[in-house]
Amino acid sequence: MECAQCLPRIALKTNLLHDAILTPDIGIEISIGKRWSLSAEGVYAWWSKNEHHRYWRIYGGWIEFRGWLGQKTLERALTGHHIGIYTSMLTYDFEFGGKGWQSPDFTYGAGISYGHSWGINRRLNIDISVRLGYSTGKLIKYHPQCGTYVCTSHTTHRYLGITGLEVTLVWFPGKGAKNIPDYNINI
Repeated sequence: MECAQCLPRIALKTNLLHDAILTPDIGIEISIGKRWSLSAEGVYAWWSKNEHHRYWRIYGGWIEFRGWLGQKTLERALTGHHIGIYTSMLTYDFEFGGKGWQSPDFTYGAGISYGHSWGINRRLNIDISVRLGYSTGKLIKYHPQCGTYVCTSHTTHRYLGITGLEVTLVWFPGKGAKNIPDYNINI
């Protein structure tokens, strides 16, 4: 006998805030029972308008384990309030107006998250969340000069505070009743 409430729900997602700043973002989230989920998300952008090196490069990702709270999550997967713990790994090179900031190696982070997800139709949710945590890694500040890059400082970056904001579109792919987030629909 198949149990529609026992099967994990799988969602594909993208952070619309990242997409708006030309940093494509894609992720996957899998429900583990009704109250837990595991999410993996990544970003990748490698733009350069080579007018004396102007750059926007970032790539990396994060993994998050979430606990879902309240009654809504018992009725629909990945819906309602959630809290989580995450770890991240990113590298970047940003240059604007002749000043640049680069992480030559990965910058690592970890922390907690809080958010809320609303169902907007049968297969879509909108999730709004914030991550608070700590990140650290090497940071090189530079400016381009005469076809090369002049390092102005080389330090270890340490940051404690808001490490992520999300307005995420969440999609439950499938056909018919397969992978529908509502638990009351039989598969």
